Amino acid sequence: MNDAKHIPAKLFLSIVVPLVIVTFGGFITYGSAGAFFFPAAGQVSNEVNGPAAIYYGLTLVVALMFFLMRQGYKWYEMIAMGVMSLIYSISMQKMTPTVFRPIYLYIVPLLLFFFAMWLILKYIFLNKKIRQARLIIFSVLGAAGFSLAFKVQFLLLRQQTDSSFLQSRFMSGLMLLIFIGFGLSLAEYIIIKLEDSGKAITPIRYVPKDKTDTDDDDEDN
Repeated sequence: MNDAKHIPAKLFLSIVVPLVIVTFGGFITYGSAGAFFFPAAGQVSNEVNGPAAIYYGLTLVVALMFFLMRQGYKWYEMIAMGVMSLIYSISMQKMTPTVFRPIYLYIVPLLLFFFAMWLILKYIFLNKKIRQARLIIFSVLGAAGFSLAFKVQFLLLRQQTDSSFLQSRFMSGLMLLIFIGFGLSLAEYIIIKLEDSGKAITPIRYVPKDKTDTDDDDEDN
């Protein structure tokens, strides 16, 4: 059983470590902090935030599901997925103030993506039998879910996509999922070390001398 006193530390590590890794990944992918946090200069877009909004939102929900699943809080991750999807959808709606879009245009693709990530976390990432290959499988399958979510959103918007749409979304999703997966792996490594350190400290039970003598006398009789 997991030590209850370590739960806050595990929650902190599960969320903060992936967010830090994703931040550095965003800087690498987009070349600078400015390009990561703000829309590209001169780009015609309805967005008021850069790619960081998507990176952080998706990472936060996946990391929270990872923590809840690893702790064994059965089905709490599904509640978190639904609630966080709604909050994130409202946030994304506010980030496009010049264009009104119904909330379902955001929440439906997000729920599809997060449900796919729930399956991948449950059957791939937390599967000890494929630990050596889990980062690759996690990233590829997650990128496929990422691409599907965007495709569904464009279908709901009734917008046409070109032949390179899925490929470009897959590659951008692959970069993001590699950073998320690496962040989760690093967080889990630290958490395991934390758990092992707690197990190593075994309290010594003091037995009074009189009690020991009484037990020995009983055995002699």
